[in-house]
Amino acid sequence: MEEDIVVSSSDWRTSFFWQPILFTLGFLLAFSEVILRLVQGTGAVDAIWPHAVRSLEWTVVLRSSTEQTLILFMIVPVLGYFVNRWKTESKYERSANEALLILVGLLSGLITIHFVMDVFYLRGAFLMLPMFYAWVFLWLLLLRGGMPRLRTTAMEGISPARVAHLLGVFLAAWMLMPGVPALVGFAPSPPDAPTIGYGSNPGPYETMRFSEQYTMPSDVAAIRGNLEDDVIFSVHVTLPLIPEDKPVETIPLGILLHGFGYPDLDAYTYWIDHLAAKGMAVALLQYPSDLRPEGYESFEATDVEGTSDFLQHEYRNTAIRAAIDHMEKMVLGENRSMTLDNTLGNITIDPTSLWVGGHSLGGAYTFITLDEVLAKGWGSRALVVALESPASRPMGMSMQPNLTNLPADTMVQIAVTEDDMSVGVCPGAYHQQMFSALPDERNQLIEVHSDLYGFPRLVASHYLQTNPAYDRLADWGVYRRIDAQADFLVAHGRNDTFTADWAFQYMTEEETLTNMGKWSDGTPVLPLSVYSDAINTETRFSDCS
Repeated sequence: MEEDIVVSSSDWRTSFFWQPILFTLGFLLAFSEVILRLVQGTGAVDAIWPHAVRSLEWTVVLRSSTEQTLILFMIVPVLGYFVNRWKTESKYERSANEALLILVGLLSGLITIHFVMDVFYLRGAFLMLPMFYAWVFLWLLLLRGGMPRLRTTAMEGISPARVAHLLGVFLAAWMLMPGVPALVGFAPSPPDAPTIGYGSNPGPYETMRFSEQYTMPSDVAAIRGNLEDDVIFSVHVTLPLIPEDKPVETIPLGILLHGFGYPDLDAYTYWIDHLAAKGMAVALLQYPSDLRPEGYESFEATDVEGTSDFLQHEYRNTAIRAAIDHMEKMVLGENRSMTLDNTLGNITIDPTSLWVGGHSLGGAYTFITLDEVLAKGWGSRALVVALESPASRPMGMSMQPNLTNLPADTMVQIAVTEDDMSVGVCPGAYHQQMFSALPDERNQLIEVHSDLYGFPRLVASHYLQTNPAYDRLADWGVYRRIDAQADFLVAHGRNDTFTADWAFQYMTEEETLTNMGKWSDGTPVLPLSVYSDAINTETRFSDCS
């Protein structure tokens, strides 16, 4: 009787369901963080966001040095050899095979997450990471099931496990093939970042930053969500360090707004430094994006012609205006911040030369900023409006700016990215209509295209303008324009008409504005596209209607 009990208790490890259970366990393990965040009430996008950021970081490391990555790839089969040797000589071979099956499930889950993110966000940007996944996946399959074959003898039937094993090997090989030319150095590389002029290292000035918390309006504070619990909402000011012997009396003001769920100074320092190092003060306004007013869960928002009626707009509007009021006290007038006073000395910040812009939701809220600051007389001398991958702006009448008296020296550049899977290109195209009274050359909709010709691939994603997604495409497609915008504004503030005209021509002449350099084999990178009236004249945006 005792012997029968022992035999029956071990049968579960040889049952038909045991291996699928182990595989599923590993598969779910890959999704464990996402599942946990969903259970905690986080939305689907925010639940997968930490994994997306880590994937981006891993990819940057893998593609930073093909030699280093090649060595890493060579380590995998060496480890596989020793693991297989230990496994076959060990009394724990069954347990080792079970552990390998869990790892196969884990890699399958990671590969699935990658494909989901690739469809909705990445659009082919990641090449080395899925290739590394596939390489490890292949060796795990070989360690677990040996060489792929449907049967070992003519008399043996074809089992589902054998079929799954064979399909897994083919999947791994299919994922490996696109990255092989890059790994062995055959794929052409992107153009180097510009070494001089616009798009090169920020300059000519060094910069420093300081921050001050502002008082959040009570009605806004009462509905804050938990995604931004650790954020101390502040105004972050970056200043140029201008030598005392420079004949500079005033510098322009820049106001930048971040995207949804991204109140993070570190995500926008490249952008800020390219502006401030030209000689302007730049304020990043943090505003709460995770707000949960009563009824927001069941509210069905309307999105029409680049505008939306989300309940959160009014509350964010209140917070942004509070941040602007605090910024005004920080940087302007006799009672400006002591830190700013000690840094600039006798130099004053002149908001009549004004740069206003934002990324994603911050691009949409640039219109709120314009509504607030144009009424103060800011931007009356020279104005640059820069919207990068903007979302839909608010519908509410109280948040509509009066744009009838823009100065003659106004420059509007609205940039959209071809593979923006978050907000798309339509909001930016409709926002261009808000500035239709301007001459065509001063009201540009610019599309940054993806170019997958070489390695690393240049993918124009929604996050191209942020630090985590920085690459050569950003150098050429984003930071050259930002440098020119800053030069244009700083020059106007100093009555330097030569530099102002140079920057304006750079931003308006097709050869300088749209050129994106060449791949290492001489093939031109896909140039920028510039539209003067996109919604009404371009078939590219016909679906927006």
